[in-house]
Amino acid sequence: MQDTLHALLGLQEIDRQIFQVESELSRLPKELEARMGGLAQREHNIAERTAELNKLRAGIKEIEDMATGLRQRQRKLENEAASQKIDAAMLASYQHEIRSVKRTVSSAEDDGLELVGQAETIENEIAEMRAALESEAPDQVAFRDNVATETTAAQAKLAELQAERAKLSSDGISPEHIRMYTDLLATREGEALAPLVDQVCQGCYVSIPKNLAVRLLRGNEIVQCPSCNRILHRA
Repeated sequence: MQDTLHALLGLQEIDRQIFQVESELSRLPKELEARMGGLAQREHNIAERTAELNKLRAGIKEIEDMATGLRQRQRKLENEAASQKIDAAMLASYQHEIRSVKRTVSSAEDDGLELVGQAETIENEIAEMRAALESEAPDQVAFRDNVATETTAAQAKLAELQAERAKLSSDGISPEHIRMYTDLLATREGEALAPLVDQVCQGCYVSIPKNLAVRLLRGNEIVQCPSCNRILHRA
């Protein structure tokens, strides 16, 4: 049984390394996704600000068109008011309407200037955001390349470890003990075995009965911790 325990310890070491490599393979795409997600969010922010800018420009154009039409109306009224064929009442009406048009044009120009100021602010923000993205582009490319390189290396290492594991798992370990070990590996976060030190399981740090410690010392059977079920071995 000592040979079985020794083989399981060797298998545990391989599985520990496999667990680390698999964790690395899980971490790398998540980091890339988070990095790319941040980039996508910033691009989305630029798109939103660009949409706001376009809306402001459309508003400015609308005001400009309205002001142009009002000025044309003002000139027409001024020409008609200058005609010698109108009476005083008609002249007063023209002058009143001209003043009204002028006030409307002045108000529209003020609104237009305010929108122009807002548009310039957003244009500057967009320019700064785009400049920041462009300056970081080389780092983004390097990060993606590094992730690809590390992923390839980890996949190669995993294949090597799995091949070594397949050899060990078929080397002198009974199917029953392989099943026991594999089940524990899944439920105990990659640590199916634990050393016993001073009758204390180093996997869960619970003291085991003395008779179990004695059975482990005899080396005639596989002994499991009654608390965490890990396979015990002498430190």
